[in-house]
Amino acid sequence: MLLLSAALVSGVAAAQTDAPAFDVSGVISTVNGTPIENVVVSDGYTVVVTDAKGAYRFNRHPEAAYVYYSIPAEYEVPLRQGHPCFYKKLTDDKRYDFVLRPLKGGVEKNFHLICVADPQCQNLRHVNRFRTETAPDLKSTAKKCKYPCYAVSLGDIVYSEGPRNANYLMPMIKHEMMAEKIGMPMFQTIGNHDCDYEPIALNARNTETTIRMQRMFEATFGPIDYSWNRGDAHIVSMNDIVYDDITNFKKYHGDFTDKQVEWLRNDLKYVPKDKLLIFCVHIPVEHFRKTANNKKVLAMLAEYPNCRIMSGHTHYMRHYHHANGIHEHILAAASGCWWWSCNNGDGSPNGYAIFDIKGNKVTDDVYKSVGRDLKYQLRLYRGDAAFGGSFEQPTLPFGADKLLANVWYADKDWKVEVYEDGKYSGEMQLMKASPFRGDEHPSLTSSKDWWAIGYHVGVVGRGHRKGSTRRNYCSPCHHMYIYTLKNPSAEIKVVATDGKGRKYTCDEVISGQDYELAAPPVYTVGEVW
Repeated sequence: MLLLSAALVSGVAAAQTDAPAFDVSGVISTVNGTPIENVVVSDGYTVVVTDAKGAYRFNRHPEAAYVYYSIPAEYEVPLRQGHPCFYKKLTDDKRYDFVLRPLKGGVEKNFHLICVADPQCQNLRHVNRFRTETAPDLKSTAKKCKYPCYAVSLGDIVYSEGPRNANYLMPMIKHEMMAEKIGMPMFQTIGNHDCDYEPIALNARNTETTIRMQRMFEATFGPIDYSWNRGDAHIVSMNDIVYDDITNFKKYHGDFTDKQVEWLRNDLKYVPKDKLLIFCVHIPVEHFRKTANNKKVLAMLAEYPNCRIMSGHTHYMRHYHHANGIHEHILAAASGCWWWSCNNGDGSPNGYAIFDIKGNKVTDDVYKSVGRDLKYQLRLYRGDAAFGGSFEQPTLPFGADKLLANVWYADKDWKVEVYEDGKYSGEMQLMKASPFRGDEHPSLTSSKDWWAIGYHVGVVGRGHRKGSTRRNYCSPCHHMYIYTLKNPSAEIKVVATDGKGRKYTCDEVISGQDYELAAPPVYTVGEVW
């Protein structure tokens, strides 16, 4: 066994002098006992690095639950029962050693990162849909990828809310997220619905409401604020939900605490500025970009020329480009509209995003719809179509000469073109996104996907009466395009070209009865697995 430095193990000497008595220490080494230097170690508050003998030491924070390290790029992601395990639970012990295994092929300069937003399972049927739909699709994607694959969830693994406690599902969905089942290791990010609303006393270990709320998630998935490394990329996951009231689950907002800002500052202190920085959170940073602490976080992120933010929470798709140039990917949910369908409220299909990383850059990214191939990137509607069912049946007011296209992963560098009877007709124009509120029914300024709303509200009946739930199924759409046809009777083809020059073609115009793509699988009563 490796021995710690004399300064570390000499508890007697520390007691006899003014030297601090460190209550967390350990050694990080390889499987053959070689010490590993400059490994970042933390308890979520303090951040240190190992010395030449692989040793680290610090005083633990009273609220800390784990001691963990930032996985170096040269070493394997350690797995325990199919999940990344780079941490140990803090107990009355003072020593915590870690053993790392070098990657056989060396640093993975090229790899794929798959981001999965909002699985949000509320019951066993939801877990079953993740198990039978999402997990096999992820595994198939990983098998087809050229380079090693890693995944990150972006929060809301389950769907607890106040008295509705779905935390018992955490171990179940964790089981379905095993590397053996999805084809790659998955790291986790906490969401607002992953919190524990059961009474837990505020005490020395839970001095803040937010800390009290996160204990169940920690017990299942491990640290909340942490980082890891692959190739030339540094990947950070952080909790960005701040609770204001211990008795009201609705009283929360997106932000970071002072302690979190300091933790991130200390973590990034050991990350060279030429690295790719990938910052994973649940609530979009765009939502609270003007808060004092978020400004500090964005300023830190902006020091890295190559930086991306990954977020979820909204159950709609959006590319947001911050003023400092950072590209934030707000991803549609894997659960869509809470597993009521196969689509999100903005019409984006249930799915996930795939990022190709080469060196210190994201060289490509694409959205993968579950159960569909990568060519499935848009849907077409007539401007006078009626959608819905027995609850409601909204009709688009644009007219028969208008064509609409929902191109769900479109960004500012995409181009969407129309062909009539095989001849180029013109380029579609992006509509201004209409808000949640004030746009409850179709209008000439509405950019919302009324086909998706027609199914969720009109057929399923979710939020068909005006109220709080309607908002959830009438999401803003940031990627709806419109065009005036020269000949409304012509055969139509739309070609969407992404920033890499790939072309996606669609010539099928969705009618009011085409809800096969919206409907979830039908299970027999009591069927789970």
